[in-house]
Amino acid sequence: MDRRDATTRIRQLTDLINRHNVLYYAEATPEISDQEYDRLYAELVGLEKAFPDLAAPDSPTQRVGGEPLSQFRTLPHAIPMMSLDNTYNEEELRKFDERVRKTLGPNPVTYSVEPKIDGVSISIRYEDGILTSALTRGNGREGDEVTANIRTIRSIPLKLHADTPPAVWEARGEIFMSKSGFAALNQQRDDRGEPAFANPRNATAGSLKLLDSREVARRPLDVMFYGQGQIAGAEVSSQQQLLDMHRQFGLKTPELFRVVTGIDQVLTVVAELNEARHGLPYEIDGAVVKVNDLASRQLLGSTAKAPSWAIAYKYPAEQAETLLRDITVQVGRTGTLTPVAELEPVFLAGSTISRATLHNQDEIARKDIRIGDTVIIEKAGEVIPAVVSVVAAKRPAHAQPFNLVDYVHGACPSCGAPVTKDPQFVAWRCDNLQCPAQTVRRLEHFSARNAMDIERLGGIVAEKLVERGLVSEPLDLFDLTLDQLASLNLGTDEEPRVFGPKNGAKLLEALERARQLPLARWLHAFGIPNVGVATAREVAALHRNLDQVADSPILQDLVLLLTKQAESKEANPNSLRNRARSVAEKQTLQERVAALTSEIETLGQRLEEKGVVKGKAGGKSREFVTVSTVALESARSILDFFAGPAGQTILARLRELGILPSTPVQEAQPTGGAFTGKTCVLTGTLHQMTRDEAKERLLTQGASVTGSVSKNTDLVIVGENAGSKLAKARQLGIAVMTEAEFLQALESESDTLPDPPTETDSSSTSDPNPGPPTQLELGL
Repeated sequence: MDRRDATTRIRQLTDLINRHNVLYYAEATPEISDQEYDRLYAELVGLEKAFPDLAAPDSPTQRVGGEPLSQFRTLPHAIPMMSLDNTYNEEELRKFDERVRKTLGPNPVTYSVEPKIDGVSISIRYEDGILTSALTRGNGREGDEVTANIRTIRSIPLKLHADTPPAVWEARGEIFMSKSGFAALNQQRDDRGEPAFANPRNATAGSLKLLDSREVARRPLDVMFYGQGQIAGAEVSSQQQLLDMHRQFGLKTPELFRVVTGIDQVLTVVAELNEARHGLPYEIDGAVVKVNDLASRQLLGSTAKAPSWAIAYKYPAEQAETLLRDITVQVGRTGTLTPVAELEPVFLAGSTISRATLHNQDEIARKDIRIGDTVIIEKAGEVIPAVVSVVAAKRPAHAQPFNLVDYVHGACPSCGAPVTKDPQFVAWRCDNLQCPAQTVRRLEHFSARNAMDIERLGGIVAEKLVERGLVSEPLDLFDLTLDQLASLNLGTDEEPRVFGPKNGAKLLEALERARQLPLARWLHAFGIPNVGVATAREVAALHRNLDQVADSPILQDLVLLLTKQAESKEANPNSLRNRARSVAEKQTLQERVAALTSEIETLGQRLEEKGVVKGKAGGKSREFVTVSTVALESARSILDFFAGPAGQTILARLRELGILPSTPVQEAQPTGGAFTGKTCVLTGTLHQMTRDEAKERLLTQGASVTGSVSKNTDLVIVGENAGSKLAKARQLGIAVMTEAEFLQALESESDTLPDPPTETDSSSTSDPNPGPPTQLELGL
């Protein structure tokens, strides 16, 4: 292909792939398969490699993060980015309406009402349709430029989806993490032995401020746009028109957006949003009410810090006051010591709470939490109970400041080994690998449903197996006998409670099934740092059995490749850090870069053939990026684990037991079930299993699982409090299945799914929330 044809084709591919990105990430209506998308992407990469100067700023290949920054630049906002005044009750909302009508006239005003997403505010600027910059709110007049980080978020188009875009279009909105994305991120951090984030907003803010955009690209960030900054070359007359134009340009907007007339209708929608928020896939902490007409906003003006035409109605956090009876310290499977508040039981957000996380010593000191305090608790992220604050006025005179190390006398509360401060995190840790508490946690992890799925092996059974000296490592489970299990005392010597022969037999049956489980499940069950469910599955797909993984040339090549790429960037004689070097030093660096480039290309080609990395055109050489969750840290962790004594012991014990975890050929393409080849969506609260467990069951049945409902969805599986996804399934006529029906289908041999609901069947038994959908559910 000559340069002229390449120019045309690169532009065609760039526009086509960007369009499919909008359909997939912003509108949840994909039109092509992942394989077809990858083919288009690979063609673009190849052309940009051959003609690197033709790569456009909006090329989808530019989404991978670049070299780390030393700091963020601070830049001014073209138009100030103001905050909103808050209100917490109906009376203040009515007073807001009175103030608006005092200026605009006595007739009812048309307002827009939209969910207030609990995230981080952002302003993104497009010039002639191309993304040029992104600023945080900062102080309202100027913010930090985080363009490199924003470009990694797939739901943000690099080019507006328009043939003739405006000269300037500044879209303002909220960066956030979905509930499922936040849970997955914390699971990954737990797998790596890192402390969990307290809530999605903190995780989002921390991610957006990372100086290494390559790390940001691994975070599950998303965006919703609801406002505007500077606009040139387009006319906008209302909030409704603004959101319509955002959507036309490929920018995501809130689904539950309503335009209503009068304050009474506003209050109705605010209440409906409050009812629906627990079923949304992301956190909201209120509703935003705005005068819909932009000309009217000009008349209303603003104060020094907030517009007079908008207000945020904040939903009260579900909190409760109770007594902190004691603080206990838990030891996790990686040795991390976590302080836990032992509370006077109190009812909160649908359940009775008797324990709450205190995170770490630094958090306790910051909030000055003491044993005997009266505390305020709430469900952080609506899931994890946490202590918010102390009621200082009720503090008893004898309450002393809490120090974790002093409290445990400098020793692990489980095994008595000395505790040490993790130099990388704020956590204290027990480094004794034989610590009983760590062994119990490893047993629980090993036996979890998404790992070995060992029935009847709960927390108390694991504790007693370790306490009685029957198990010191997970693989010891395979040596257990029925007599040992049947007589296992789960109680005390004074009040014995035996496990029993029936439970023992079921546990042994589960262990026998576990011998045949695929390699991916075993890799996850080992509890290797940086290896979660997704990474284990992808590593297993690249290897036939565990022996291949333990000494994997693929993982070795990947570690070498990514390490050498980092070395090459550091040795670049033109980089900022090397500009002051002498001519001779620069020549040496240039020779080093040339040698590394050759090695990188050889390694990259080898891994590209196996589908582990993709080559990205750039300059005189290619940069290779991973195409899965198998990153440098996870590859290195796996190799280090099996090269170390713990991994070697596991390999030897598995050989003694006659177990060789493998990846069966048929595992990749299951056939014959009702879910085979189907695209499924999970929504609402499940009771018999977690969402992750349900997803795992679907994947093993040959289904694909996505996070949003589209015309390509075959089935929506719903639990309690299913919200917008259920409503969209109804609109599109997609089959709906309750949790009970899902479990029944998993056990049956049928190869068909339920029929989609008809227009007269909106209240059938497949709907866990009987009755016709409300306007709010339908997103009207």
